[in-house]
Amino acid sequence: MQMRARLPLRILLQVLLLVAFTAIPSVSVAVLQDEIQVYDDEINAKGESSLELHVNTTPRGVQTPSYPGEVMSNNGMRVTPELAYGLGHDLEAGLYIAYVNYDNKFQYAGTKLRMKWLPYREENGDDFFAGANLELANIQPQFDESRYNAELRFIIGKYFDKWLFSFNPIVGMPLSQPYLHQSPYYSTATRLSREVMPDLALGVEYYSNVNQLGQPVNYQNTQQLGFLMMYYDGKPISFQAGVGKGFSNSTDSLTLKAIFSFPLP
Repeated sequence: MQMRARLPLRILLQVLLLVAFTAIPSVSVAVLQDEIQVYDDEINAKGESSLELHVNTTPRGVQTPSYPGEVMSNNGMRVTPELAYGLGHDLEAGLYIAYVNYDNKFQYAGTKLRMKWLPYREENGDDFFAGANLELANIQPQFDESRYNAELRFIIGKYFDKWLFSFNPIVGMPLSQPYLHQSPYYSTATRLSREVMPDLALGVEYYSNVNQLGQPVNYQNTQQLGFLMMYYDGKPISFQAGVGKGFSNSTDSLTLKAIFSFPLP
């Protein structure tokens, strides 16, 4: 019988609530928009591998750089393949390689490594799903002023009949200058969806980021982005796609995104 490492439920919930309700800030920084996704209870079994292709584009976006030399997302497209492999013991490893199409040419944007841990899952008899995802990134300077970054994303959610609710409180930490000694950044990603027929669900997603912990709130200097979404979990290819609208001055006005999922041998 496989032994599953589990945190006490009380401690896990306390950590999630502490992160979720920490005061949000006003200072925004550039973020490579390679992955726009709410994490849920999906995880590869031991020895199972998969490929996802993240694609998003911004027909109408912010055009004022936040630092000299920044490549803006306006009229650009991001294409990011992600390989994932199940390690067992509720662990999954992932690799992202991001590319950006800007001024009609593709540029390498960065590489990210991640490790997902999902010890609580309803399919295993738990009342909800919960875990965390740790990510380390090496981003080209024209896409992020901090070259090296870490992100800890908590995952918590539940199925209610045909409804799915998933919430990701996220803490980001720059690991290089000029942000090395500054406070972490806080953001959230939320999904609410409903299955409308077998393998097809409709829903909404909301992303609130990037904010520096411990700073006063200034809504217009934060990034607020909502999506109308469709999720297809059938054959031959599973995918999700959505149309997003920005709700603050620091957010791209119109964003289109899709994620295509391919099982691998």
